[in-house]
Amino acid sequence: MKGMLERTQKRMGRVYIPFVLVLLSIILFVIMFHSVLPRSLDVKLYQVAEETIRANATVEDREKTIEAQKLAQENVNPVYRYNTSIATTKIANLNFLFAALDEASGQLEKKKAEPVVETNKTVVAAISEKERLSILSEKMKNTNDQAEEFVRLLPNWVLIQLLDADNSSLKSIKDATIKSVEQEMGRSIKKENVSAIRQTAKDQLEYTDLSVPNQRIVALLIENSIVENDIYDGKATEIAKVEAKERVQPALLLQGQVIVQEGHVVDPNAMHQLKLLGLLDKQTSYQPMIGLIILVITHALVLYFLGSAKKEERIEFGRCITLYSFLIIFGVFLMKGLQLIQNAGANYLAMLYPAALFPLLLTLFLSRRFGIIANGFLAAFSIFIFIKDAGTSFSIIITLFYLLSGMMGTMLSRKNQRKQLYTSFVWTTIFNGLFLIAFIYYLNIQIFSREGLMVLCYGMLSGLISYVLAIMLNPYVEVLFVDNAILTMTELANPNQPLLKELLTRAPGTYHHSLMVANLSANAVGAIGGDSMFARVACYYHDVGKLRHPFFFVENLPTGMENPHNMLAPEESKQIIFNHVTEGVKMLEGAKMPQSIIDICAQHHGTTLMKYFYVKAKETDDSVTEADFRYPGPKPQTKEAAVINIADSAEAAVRSMAAPTKEEIAKFVHNLISSRISDGQFDECDITLRELKLVENSICEGLNGTFHSRIEYPSLKKEEQEK
Repeated sequence: MKGMLERTQKRMGRVYIPFVLVLLSIILFVIMFHSVLPRSLDVKLYQVAEETIRANATVEDREKTIEAQKLAQENVNPVYRYNTSIATTKIANLNFLFAALDEASGQLEKKKAEPVVETNKTVVAAISEKERLSILSEKMKNTNDQAEEFVRLLPNWVLIQLLDADNSSLKSIKDATIKSVEQEMGRSIKKENVSAIRQTAKDQLEYTDLSVPNQRIVALLIENSIVENDIYDGKATEIAKVEAKERVQPALLLQGQVIVQEGHVVDPNAMHQLKLLGLLDKQTSYQPMIGLIILVITHALVLYFLGSAKKEERIEFGRCITLYSFLIIFGVFLMKGLQLIQNAGANYLAMLYPAALFPLLLTLFLSRRFGIIANGFLAAFSIFIFIKDAGTSFSIIITLFYLLSGMMGTMLSRKNQRKQLYTSFVWTTIFNGLFLIAFIYYLNIQIFSREGLMVLCYGMLSGLISYVLAIMLNPYVEVLFVDNAILTMTELANPNQPLLKELLTRAPGTYHHSLMVANLSANAVGAIGGDSMFARVACYYHDVGKLRHPFFFVENLPTGMENPHNMLAPEESKQIIFNHVTEGVKMLEGAKMPQSIIDICAQHHGTTLMKYFYVKAKETDDSVTEADFRYPGPKPQTKEAAVINIADSAEAAVRSMAAPTKEEIAKFVHNLISSRISDGQFDECDITLRELKLVENSICEGLNGTFHSRIEYPSLKKEEQEK
């Protein structure tokens, strides 16, 4: 699969990545299109609703807002201001009155004392009511206008009685009046309460020592003195009404709010709200669809920019984009399927979505950066897929849960996931449960209720499913996009593979050598944390080029057969030996082998010197150079290639020794690795000296186990054998 993709990329060139991103965007939009498809409702007044209808947006019901504002203004109480100066003025008016009465009474007394002569008689002059009132009026002119007006409103008989009253009675009247006025006017009096308060004050006069006539006078004075002092403030009232109107919150229809419940009758209020939302219009809103288009385009641009920012090779980045596209499409498709099932009545089923699966796979196969991008956009896509629940708390929880659960999937390292069983379980399952417990409390759901337990179980199953599916899908994703996939390696390791069968039949020595090198390499690669399975399988095929001329390689020579190189010039022998590398590459390419296997074949000798034939050539022609007898290479590019390079030479050399000891094997392997380091054979791979030491120890142990010294058992004499 990987080879086919690479060939397709090479044919399409620079167009491949934009083509994949455009195709990805189109497929994602098609999957999610149904969720954001504008639709008008066919509902009628006073008919039963066939489905639950929610608000598709947040809008203001202006009519209800205006009604609420009017009601708020009507409920504003009139603003009154308590005016203390009114009480002060009324008391001052009373004081002015009684002061004027004192002065007028004094003047009247003097006038009464003046004798009047009438026809030889001296008599006391009589003063008429008119004169007395005139004198009092004259005295009041010395006061303010309000006091004068206050006296003018009093009946004449009251003023006459006050002028005729003695000082003691006048003082009692004054004290009783001022006391009553001060007591009642000392608190706020609204217009509607004036009569009641006056009457209360009059009723209290019955408990005084005043005579009935004097009580009548005081009552009349109270009548004119107790007035409204809590005055209506029209301006302040209007300001209060304006403030009350402004405090009214707009009557909003919130997105996600249930307008009509399934099975309920559509009433006029519901029809009004549906019309307000535009759900009854033939031309419905396309805004969600536009939002989805923008998000899908942004998604493609982020991926495109990621490739240009990292300056990766176009082929490698194209492979990453292809794998990313497959997984994202699968993820969105699965999310859409769960949404359709949930809408059919399976509540909370969206929580079962394995949100951690796709970020986890992308982190393992590509990089954590791809996992993070996938996690963010899958959560964003869920907003549009579950748009029917938009505006509800559940919609928020779905998005947050997908985001957090997916983030847990990016926490795993890129090593073999099966070695992270406990860690994976904690990241994808335990933390999912903790997230959901928090969300359940946020939704105000009892955690041990049916709904609470359902959400919790679905969420934890989501994490568990993510982990299990990652384990199950891992080998199959590897087969599609990774050369060293376990399933691919397992298949290629089968001895029934055509090349291996041919190698066993035509070059059994090489076949046995390949098995020995495979064992040595697999153990050594495992010791440094490499891909031992790949190293083993690569070794099976690293010498298939020897099938072209099997008898020119010593391990395949039949017993007694002369070495054919003895009949060739060193240059000819060199070319045949070199060809086992180049011919092997061609054979593996023709068999459609993974590129990683082909690379091992090309690199397993690096650019090492073919010393034996170089020395022989040098003996006959001193102009021969080392470069003429070096393998074409390239040098090992990976740790696995470096290990196979060492193991191949070590196994062949030790096998040629007569009776190798542990010391001889250890010395040879050490010198071999040192010479390869000095020759720069490992300069282009990332193997370290520490790892080379581990490789050295592992290969020595393997060779010692294979070529160990055997005990020579003594033979029995013929007579003893016959017994």
